[in-house]
Amino acid sequence: MSKIKSLLIVFIAYFIAILSGIILIYIQEIDPLYEILLADILATFIIYIFSYYFKNSSIYDPYWSVIPPFILLYWVIISGLNSIVIILLFLSVLFWSVRLTFNWVRGWPGMHHEDWRYIDMRNTSGKYFEFTNFLGIHLFPTLIVFLCCLPFKYAIYKNLDLSIIVGFIICFLGVLYEIISDQQLYKFKMTNKGIINSGLWKYSRHPNYYGEILFWFGLFCYGLTQDNLLYLLLNPILMLLMFIYISIPWIENKILRTRPQYLDYQKKVSILFPEISFLKQKLFN
Repeated sequence: MSKIKSLLIVFIAYFIAILSGIILIYIQEIDPLYEILLADILATFIIYIFSYYFKNSSIYDPYWSVIPPFILLYWVIISGLNSIVIILLFLSVLFWSVRLTFNWVRGWPGMHHEDWRYIDMRNTSGKYFEFTNFLGIHLFPTLIVFLCCLPFKYAIYKNLDLSIIVGFIICFLGVLYEIISDQQLYKFKMTNKGIINSGLWKYSRHPNYYGEILFWFGLFCYGLTQDNLLYLLLNPILMLLMFIYISIPWIENKILRTRPQYLDYQKKVSILFPEISFLKQKLFN
C-alpha cells in the first residue's frame, strides 16, 4: 500500500474518531472534565479498531500530537472567552502539534511499516497482544497526555502574568529543541549508520525527548495557580518518568543489541539532561 493511500486511511480514522468524540460531548450533560475525558477515550478506542483491522498499531502514533489542540479547543469553546492568554496557548500547542505530526508523517513509510516497539510487543505478548495493545499502546498514552493537558482548564481563565510568559517561553524552547534535534538526526541517518554524537546529541542521548519534556512542563506553567501546584505538577512528572523508565530504556536496549559501541556513548553523555553532560565536559576537559 502506498504512503499516500496509507495516510488517507489514517486521516479517515482520525476524522471518524474526532467526530465520534464531538457527538458524544453533544449528547451528554456531565461535568466538562469527565465529558472530554470520555470523548478522548472513545476516540482512542476507534483508532484502536483501525489499528486492529489493519494490524498496524502505528496508526495510533499521531494521536499524541493531533488530539491536544482539540482538547484545548473544547475548553475554549465552553469558556466563551477570548484573551491574549488563549492566543499564546494556542500558538504553543499548535507549534508543538504541527511539528510533531509533520515529523511522524515524514518518517512513516506507510501501512506496510509498523513501529519496531509494537512488533516486539506482538512477539513477546503472543495471544495476549491485543490486551496489551489497547491498554499499553493506545489507552495509557492517551491518559498520560490527557492529564498533561489539564492546565488548559485553568490557563484560559487567567490573566497574563509571569507564569503564562514563562510557560510560553519554555514551550517555545522545548519545541525548538525538538525541531533542531530531529533535523540533526534526520540528516545523520541519510548518510550514516553509526551513532550520532554531534550537535545537541553531544550533550543528551535523547534531546528530542528532552524538548518534549520541556513542552509539557511549559504547559504546567501556563495553568499554574496557588491552589493547583502539586495537582498539576504531578502530571508532567509522570510524563518524565514514562520517558526515563519506559520509552528510553526500550530504545536503548534495542540499540545495544545491534551497536554495542553505544555503551561507550552512554557512559559519556547524559540520558536526557544536556546540562549534566555540558557541565561534565567543561569540568573534565
